[in-house]
Amino acid sequence: MGPRARTIEDKQQRRRTILEAAKKLFFESGYQNTTIEKITEVAGVSTGTFYLYFKSKREIYMALYADGVDIFHQMAQQAISWPGMGVLGRLSAIANAYYRFYKEYTEYFDILAFIHLNQEELENPSDMRTVLDEKALKLLKMIEGVIKGGVESGELAPMDTWKATNVLWGMMDGLVMLAERQNVTVIEVSLEELIKQALEIAFYGMVRR
Repeated sequence: MGPRARTIEDKQQRRRTILEAAKKLFFESGYQNTTIEKITEVAGVSTGTFYLYFKSKREIYMALYADGVDIFHQMAQQAISWPGMGVLGRLSAIANAYYRFYKEYTEYFDILAFIHLNQEELENPSDMRTVLDEKALKLLKMIEGVIKGGVESGELAPMDTWKATNVLWGMMDGLVMLAERQNVTVIEVSLEELIKQALEIAFYGMVRR
């Protein structure tokens, strides 16, 4: 490996170190209480080095958001890649992937959830906002593609597939947010059981009878 290759690899590693430090601090302290100074301290880099990679705290938060969307998208794609899966099995697999993402990538989930609840505070006029919207849209279009396939095959009843996609996504997202606020424990139902029951109810309304 030549000097240039090592330099590129070093830069990538340094950027990743800064991102990991920021992710840890956002999760532990929240967006408001995390400063660039704290991020650089945990990452072990100078403030000048931080600005070589990110323009602001907002931008590094958005970068982590983009990473989180990519991780879940890959998990969902892998979950529906098995041959012979019916449409209901594929939709269930996506829901299960979301639940696993919530359990296994808690720090990323909190970043995604925070940005949904605080749009005004994190509004970014840069092109990054457009990139993030495109990533989220790509994820929803993947889900809609599964539903469209089910309508075309006759497994699902004719429906507005885009509306159905948003209903399913809102249902999954809403149930996980209930768990985050610990509302689910009040009625003594586990999140996994609640998602399964919600899917059964949703699927009953979607299947062709």
